[in-house]
Amino acid sequence: MNALAAEAVRLFMAVDLGDEARAKLLPAVERLRRTDCNVRWVEPKNWHLTVKFCGDVPAAQVPEIAAALKRESAKIAAFAFGVRGLFPFPPGKAPRIVAAHIFDEARGLARINQTLETRMQVFGIRPERRGFKAHLTLGRVQGPQDRLWSALKKFEHEDFGASPATEVLLIRSVLLPQGAQYTVLEHAPLKSPV
Repeated sequence: MNALAAEAVRLFMAVDLGDEARAKLLPAVERLRRTDCNVRWVEPKNWHLTVKFCGDVPAAQVPEIAAALKRESAKIAAFAFGVRGLFPFPPGKAPRIVAAHIFDEARGLARINQTLETRMQVFGIRPERRGFKAHLTLGRVQGPQDRLWSALKKFEHEDFGASPATEVLLIRSVLLPQGAQYTVLEHAPLKSPV
């Protein structure tokens, strides 16, 4: 077995956040950063909506996975989604992330997720057991954060604009002590709306 076949890479598939929503979210996240809570904030350039987490896969399979992603994405029409309100996720006593609500009336993100959950099984990538819930992760919480949750309430109904979904990205994630490093391996365009 050659070294490339033995090497594993951590992959996920995502839709990028558009420039308008990113620009509108930045001031809100900066205000939350100033609450001085123990949160590992995601760099704004890394904000994305994960539609399929693949985990570790053999590096030799990446070209086949990329080709399958391109074929499947080309069957799904491009759409737009809205970003509105910030909240602790998951709801309950011990939220782990600060997230933004995603409003996807076209259900495009769910359609991409369902398609990829089914298609990626041929590569040994198992479907998620949890149901798909589109959200944008802005920060990962390190312990109780009452002050942060209180600050979030100011943004629970804030409208951060709309984003176009025109492609799905295949992204390699390398976990480092200072946070994840992402590299886009493939751009898979969605079908142009008629």
